[in-house]
Amino acid sequence: MEYHAFESSNVFCTGLAFVPKEEGVNEMEEEEDDGWTIAFVHYEDTNLSQVHIIERKKLSGEAVAKITLPCKVPYGFHEAFMPISF
Repeated sequence: MEYHAFESSNVFCTGLAFVPKEEGVNEMEEEEDDGWTIAFVHYEDTNLSQVHIIERKKLSGEAVAKITLPCKVPYGFHEAFMPISF
């Protein structure tokens, strides 16, 4: 089993969501875990909040992006990914 570990203690996350990749032309060839996990992360020691984007196929690796937020996202917050086609 693979998991994602944060770089220090007193770091907590909430509201995980899966966002699938839409690269394949043939949906039958796409793998079930081909996409990203989005997590709201809060560093208790520094009061910093971020959104981490983690590639599902490399779950134990570094986040591919970390977006710093202007305020803390409350624990227990849940988000949802809604694909929109134009």
